[in-house]
Amino acid sequence: MTRVSGMNAATFADSKHPQAVERPVGRAESARSNPTARPVLIGVLFAVLFALVALLTAPKAHAGELQEYVRLRGLEGDRFVGIGLVYGLNKTGDALKDSPVTGQPFAQLLSNLGNIRSDFKSLAKMKSIALVIVTVEIPRNGARLDDRLDVTVGCIGTASSLKGGILLTSFLKSPVVPADRTQWVPFAVAEGSVDIDPDTATTGIVRGGARMVRDVVMSPFEGNSVALVLHPQYAGYPTAASIADLINEELALSGYSDAAKVEDAQTIRVRIPLETTQEANDFVARLLTFSVPGDLIRTPARIVIDTMNKVITVDERVEFRPAAVTSSNLRITTITPPITPTPDQPISDTVAWTGLATGEAKGQSMRLKTLIDAFNELDVPFETQVSIIESLSKQGALKAEIIKS
Repeated sequence: MTRVSGMNAATFADSKHPQAVERPVGRAESARSNPTARPVLIGVLFAVLFALVALLTAPKAHAGELQEYVRLRGLEGDRFVGIGLVYGLNKTGDALKDSPVTGQPFAQLLSNLGNIRSDFKSLAKMKSIALVIVTVEIPRNGARLDDRLDVTVGCIGTASSLKGGILLTSFLKSPVVPADRTQWVPFAVAEGSVDIDPDTATTGIVRGGARMVRDVVMSPFEGNSVALVLHPQYAGYPTAASIADLINEELALSGYSDAAKVEDAQTIRVRIPLETTQEANDFVARLLTFSVPGDLIRTPARIVIDTMNKVITVDERVEFRPAAVTSSNLRITTITPPITPTPDQPISDTVAWTGLATGEAKGQSMRLKTLIDAFNELDVPFETQVSIIESLSKQGALKAEIIKS
């Protein structure tokens, strides 16, 4: 027998056992008494089984909440940075004779804490400290006074490792310097033991090392409106227009009209009704829970190829026109049992694969998943699969957008 993949394999497997399919007794008895009727009956069973499989595997549109497809512009989070010193290093810190810039803040620190006078000559042989950049990422929803967040540190001098180091108290500010520098104040202070990166000893993380000393409040409101930004995988004018229409239909039930407008392929502007401006947060909360039917997400069929992990993800809508594909890397194995199919006594025959028709009939398209199933059944190398998919796309036979990552 020749290997058959995907849904067809399941169909053929089921068809070998017609007794497993419920059917009228009278018709079955007729088939037994009339041998010429048996092929017709089997054909009918094939058709019934195929219809059942197609029905069970047909794509269904699932509804989701609006917040699953969009984000609010203005809630992108933030980042604060600072310069810090990591001390306690075992001769792996900056060589101060080669990095005099590290000696400056260290000398200033000694002066501030203990009124200790020092110069570069006296510090030249020290290798127990390292000058680092300190950063903290603020979540999309902001941060509040006394919240604790992880900070990352990275060497900017000649240090070879931060292992065993402790970050001295550092002040973290916005990387954008305001015109009035008196307003350039710290939003967080960071300190604590450094957990080094196992791959790069000159970078590390201080768990919960940043303590917020000011509130960081994110706001999505732009005047009397908010901007909904589609996630990149859903972006496109058809989806944006469909969601804008949905929002307008939902709000029309409350007497609001034309509240949502499409700004571009990824942005939908929603005007907050005047009657709800005092409860704008409640309005946005309700807005984000609007139910979005799956068929409104009108994105093109896609194939995502993850070259690093060697994974191909195929949208169920991907189709291709009839074409022929061949590759020197493919083989088909045919197993022919001499008498009765048994696992113990098969005859295995391996022949060179010469071509694979991607259409069963002229003018008829097939799902790309069928081809992928065949690839897997034939143990086609990942690189060859990618090459064939790309060749089909260049030929114009593939109806899909290819995204490589």
